[in-house]
Amino acid sequence: MPPTTRSSSHTKTFHDVYAPFTAPSISPTITFLVEYGHLAIGLSLLVGLMVRVSAIAGICLLMMYWTAHMDWPFIENANNFIVDYHIVYSTVLIYLIVKRAGHVWGLDAWAERQAMVSQSALLRPLVS
Repeated sequence: MPPTTRSSSHTKTFHDVYAPFTAPSISPTITFLVEYGHLAIGLSLLVGLMVRVSAIAGICLLMMYWTAHMDWPFIENANNFIVDYHIVYSTVLIYLIVKRAGHVWGLDAWAERQAMVSQSALLRPLVS
């Protein structure tokens, strides 16, 4: 059983929102997008390239997982009350955006200096 189907079938609070993603016709596509989305977000954060974009995508993904595992007001089990690691990691990603982490330890500063990026109105916001 694909990870998306297994995790979506256990949703309680937002079951009607996530149930369509478990349909056999769309499940392989969702599984592919989730797996390679994790890879793209992780690689982007590791090398510090397009940190703003990948951090926003990571926050969206974490908040989706947070609501999918919710049994209001508990998250996953009775020990987690509203705040769990999804919220903590999202806060860390917000911190990376605010502190422009890609410019400090990553490739965002290098990419911003490239002529192709500095002259393009579409590419500039991705790394600045």
